[in-house]
Amino acid sequence: MTATRRKILLALVVLLALLVVADTFVTHHASFGIDGTPGFAAWFGLVSAAGAVVVAYGWGRLMRRPGERADD
Repeated sequence: MTATRRKILLALVVLLALLVVADTFVTHHASFGIDGTPGFAAWFGLVSAAGAVVVAYGWGRLMRRPGERADD
C-alpha cells in the first residue's frame, strides 16, 4: 500500500471514529429500543455488510456449476 493510500485510509478511520463518538451526544428517538443505542448505525451497517458478504459467498458456491470456469 502506498503512503498516500495509507494516509487516506487513516483519515477515513479517524473520521468514522469521530462520528461514532459524536453520535453519543445526540438524543435518539428509538422506535424499537435497540436503535437508540449510541453508534447503532455504525455497528448495524458493519454487521449487515458482513452478513451480505457471507450470503453472497454461500450463494456463489451453491450456484456454481462443477467444471466450468469463467476464463475457458
